[in-house]
Order: sequence, then C-alpha cells, then structure tokens
Amino acid sequence: MVEFTKKEAYARQLAIFIRNEDRQRAYELSKEFVNAHPDEMLAHFLLALAAYRLDKFDEAKLEGRKAFNLASSADDMLVSALLTSSAYYNKGEYTQGYELLKTIEKRKSTDELQKRMFIFAMALGKSDEALQHMDELFKMNESMAADMVLKMLGL
Repeated sequence: MVEFTKKEAYARQLAIFIRNEDRQRAYELSKEFVNAHPDEMLAHFLLALAAYRLDKFDEAKLEGRKAFNLASSADDMLVSALLTSSAYYNKGEYTQGYELLKTIEKRKSTDELQKRMFIFAMALGKSDEALQHMDELFKMNESMAADMVLKMLGL
C-alpha cells in the first residue's frame, strides 16, 4: 500500500475511496491519517465520516467531537456538529446531539441545522422548541420546511 506523508495526499485518496463507496478502505486510511496528523481537524472528521458509514457510531461520535473541538471556523464546526449529531441520533442519545447542535447554532445557523434541531427537539418531546426550529427553517428555506411537513404528515 502507498504511504502518505502530507495531509493533502491523504485527503485526495480518501475522497476517492468515499466517492467510490469503498468504506472499509476509507476507514483504514482515515485511521492512518489521524495517526499521522493527530491535530488535524480534517483527519478526525474523515475518520468520523468513515466510521459513521460503517455504523461505528461510538467511534463516529468520538472522532466527530475531536473534529468539532479542533475546528477553526464556524463552517468546520457546523459540518462536524451535523455529522456527530447524526451518530448521537443513531445511538438514541438525543440530549447530547441536541446540545451539540445548540452550541453551533450560537455561531452559525443554517437550514440543515434548523432541520436537525427540529428533529432532535421532537425526539426529546420539546414541542415548543421544535416549533421554533420549524419557524426558523421556514424563514431560511420554505421549500425544505414544506417538504419536511409533508413527509411528517405522510403526504
């Protein structure tokens, strides 16, 4: 197997594995990337993504949190939070996922974030908060909000 030294080389090869849905190889190379560059946000994010796609949700949570903590921009924090919250959701850990999303909402709010927050609030039985997130979603992306409501109604 080829050995990589630069983070860009890891990222390029991982993009190929991910695009080709070669999940196991993406996971293995992501682990190597993290070992070679332990302070690199992208390495932890890609390992979280690879672990998530292999249903390794505990590892996805751990690595996603590391990526979130290493993120230097609101955009990087947002993508890390969205991925990590999905792992929390799959583990039934709704409170932890919702709290993580609340953390990033203070810095950057998007339609996808509001959609996730709505789902988590509903899962936690927080209907008032869920309605606030749906209202925000309608303000940001009326089409996405309408589609979501229609799906919930089974239409």
